[in-house]
Amino acid sequence: MERSFVIGWIGTLLQLSLRLSWGIISVPISGLFHLDAIQIGLVATFFYLGYTTSSIPWGFVIDREGPSRSLTISSLVLIPLMALAYFVNNFITLLLIYLFAGLIASGIFPSAMKIVAIKNQENTLTARVALLESAAPITLILLSVTASLLVSEWRYFFVLLAISFSIISLVSSRTRIQVMHSNVKKSLRVLLDKKIFTATLVRMGELWATWGAVTWIFPLLILYRHLGVEFSALFLLLLSIGQLIGTLLATTSRIIGEKKFIALDLLGFIIIAISTVFSQDFILPVEAFTLGIFSFAYRPPTDSMIMKMAGSLSAGTSIGYANSISQIGTMIAPTLVGFLLYESHSFLIGIVGICLGCVISLICLNFV
Repeated sequence: MERSFVIGWIGTLLQLSLRLSWGIISVPISGLFHLDAIQIGLVATFFYLGYTTSSIPWGFVIDREGPSRSLTISSLVLIPLMALAYFVNNFITLLLIYLFAGLIASGIFPSAMKIVAIKNQENTLTARVALLESAAPITLILLSVTASLLVSEWRYFFVLLAISFSIISLVSSRTRIQVMHSNVKKSLRVLLDKKIFTATLVRMGELWATWGAVTWIFPLLILYRHLGVEFSALFLLLLSIGQLIGTLLATTSRIIGEKKFIALDLLGFIIIAISTVFSQDFILPVEAFTLGIFSFAYRPPTDSMIMKMAGSLSAGTSIGYANSISQIGTMIAPTLVGFLLYESHSFLIGIVGICLGCVISLICLNFV
């Protein structure tokens, strides 16, 4: 396997660890700084505000300067931010750290995707995208099994991230990837392409469903199905493992066609998610694993489809653009589901709120 791909995969895992760990380390930090639920949510919102704001500019930089240089710059800037997080002692500083971390970290995943686009032919692109995106479920699995340690030693987690980004920046700076530089005018055409825009809306609905489920399924099971913490944690772990399997199954999407594969997967998500409302408790572990598969298998073929539309020269811009638009779903879903639960106190309504993302994707998929 190419060294550049490995660097991109590890970089993706690290930025995902930074993003997704907040759901765990927010517990001790909220107690330390006396944060309420709104303030806890604001930290995540500030990160995604930075992430979405800088995704498109990063895409231009990646296509112009190359993924290796972009990875190096992103990782270098994140080192002092992670070091500063170790010493954080107030809420405002915490918000600013996560805002700037989002601004910088959004350059890593598109850089990794650019590497994939450069190194692979069209018929192998989806398989390699799936391999790269396996970093997300693996991150969730690692966070699930180390949750107790993260709660007690969250400051050292930031130290570990700082060290890891130092290594990535060093290795990436020594890695040369031959690219044909894209001019800004050519990259701008990606932003005006109606099919690419529609495909990014498909991706937005997918992220809505995926991260809505990851964010809410644990409290939903405890508060609305009245299950124990350990059982709910097992559900989340099996969901993460299923997501990993789903990324690998996505490599078969070209057999039936990417659009058909995505549509079947979205329908599968809806069916399994709603079945968790009515099934017996002993069936839930099986549903957790299956829901995990359906909640991630659509991602690689969708990203592959977007990059094929844009072409390898504009791969960085296309994924940066897709990231910027689709992260809107990530921001909307947790709040919307929370509102629906507040008004209805219904497990079914909460699940329907999560599945709305799949409905949006299915509708938009017809116009791609």
